Amino acid sequence: MSSNKLIAAGASRLKKAADSSVDPAVPAELQKRAATADASKQGPVDGQEISVFARGRVLSAEDITGTPEEQLAYVTEHLHEIDLAGKRAEDFTVLNKAVLLEVAQERELHLVAGHTNFSVWAAGELDVEPKYVFELLQDAARIRAISELGAEHAQHLTRASARKVMAEVIDSQGLEFAQVVMSEGLAQAAKKGKKRPTASLLTSIARDLATPSIPAQEKRSEISDLPSTPPVPAAITALERAATSLRERVHSPLAPAAVQAALEADPAATREHLERLEAEMQRAVKRLAAANRAAAAGTEQTEDAST
Repeated sequence: MSSNKLIAAGASRLKKAADSSVDPAVPAELQKRAATADASKQGPVDGQEISVFARGRVLSAEDITGTPEEQLAYVTEHLHEIDLAGKRAEDFTVLNKAVLLEVAQERELHLVAGHTNFSVWAAGELDVEPKYVFELLQDAARIRAISELGAEHAQHLTRASARKVMAEVIDSQGLEFAQVVMSEGLAQAAKKGKKRPTASLLTSIARDLATPSIPAQEKRSEISDLPSTPPVPAAITALERAATSLRERVHSPLAPAAVQAALEADPAATREHLERLEAEMQRAVKRLAAANRAAAAGTEQTEDAST
């Protein structure tokens, strides 16, 4: 992906509201309107109440009043509001850092700074380990990917581990499949009293939905001896799993961002693994071609026998 596309992707997700000039790190939904008066003294705007956190305001005990039930409702409502806002602010930070790093890497600005290694230069600027630089870039790519799920789903993917799972599901199985996984994940999480699904739960759901189920044989009735559904042959299941495994294990590691990250981490090892992968793929292509010829020959024989 070119730097222009990366910048555009980041900008589309990070566009500031016209009223967020006070502090761009505060999500726009907490800044319903820029105002000169204190946020707590303002009335509704366009039929919507201004957030108590508008303009980065910090609450105090005096804000929590009323009956014990009303105080509890106030606390829980605003805990959820500020928790979500904090996650969105983290996304804001990660995406902006990523755009800056992506442009610096593509334009080789680290050379201007006197460094031959991009990750070492970036790590020094961020005061982190070099490996974290690529983790940040990968997480930003995942944030962009899961945004395609829609706000109703993406807002629940607040952990990097869950974003990783769903970004891989989108890459290997497609957006519609990922949306089904998220819907099922939210439903199962709700049954457990959780607000959002964990990475392990999403992984389990995606695996179960992608793996073909073998119908269990029904118990035969003593009255009617109906034939049971025959199980799927192991050879057929193996082929289906091979196709699914190839998508999961090969497509994601060969994504441009993943390859670039690997090259930055260890160019020699990356080239070695790519050469091995190419050799294995060539063998697989030869076997696949032979299998297709056998399948075609079998089809012709079946057609001849039927005529």
